[in-house]
Amino acid sequence: MPGKIDLVELFKILSNQRRLEILMLLMDSCLTATEIADKLKIDISTAYRYLLQMQNFGLLKTIKSKDGDRFDLSTPHILRMLEEATSVLKSSKGQVAVGGRFTLYYHSANDLPQPQKVLDLRGEVCPVPDLITKRELETMQPGETILVIVDYPISKERIPSYCRRLGYDLWLVDAGAEAKIYIRKPYQG
Repeated sequence: MPGKIDLVELFKILSNQRRLEILMLLMDSCLTATEIADKLKIDISTAYRYLLQMQNFGLLKTIKSKDGDRFDLSTPHILRMLEEATSVLKSSKGQVAVGGRFTLYYHSANDLPQPQKVLDLRGEVCPVPDLITKRELETMQPGETILVIVDYPISKERIPSYCRRLGYDLWLVDAGAEAKIYIRKPYQG
């Protein structure tokens, strides 16, 4: 159980890129230290050290399972805090967005849907691209398409994965260092 919570210490914990990546991975499901190390391509001891630091601070909880300890967010407030921090960054930078079920690689721009909105998130690191995209998806109407451009490797995987789980139509154009992800909200029913 964590001791007295200090806001400065909380921000120190969250100021580490790998810890933020771990929190974003845990947003979707409980994972073991080994699974996290594999996904982030880091040493198991490093992953475990980060997990224990966040657990000792009260950000994570441990769930016992047959395949070992699984880690999970201790409260939904963590996700909301990260979403709010992303909103602050977005508004302070003055960025404005301009106007599935499978992954397809297209070579012709004629084959891609016409987006109603473009989110250029190149240069942004975890968790910013994931959280901004998630927030934009929540505001979309059925049939609308958004183009998300990212260059952060984990976001190139997480955003399509998240969209597939929710049943969005998805087109991915992976150009090496960056990816263009076309996401269309399906019509209901």
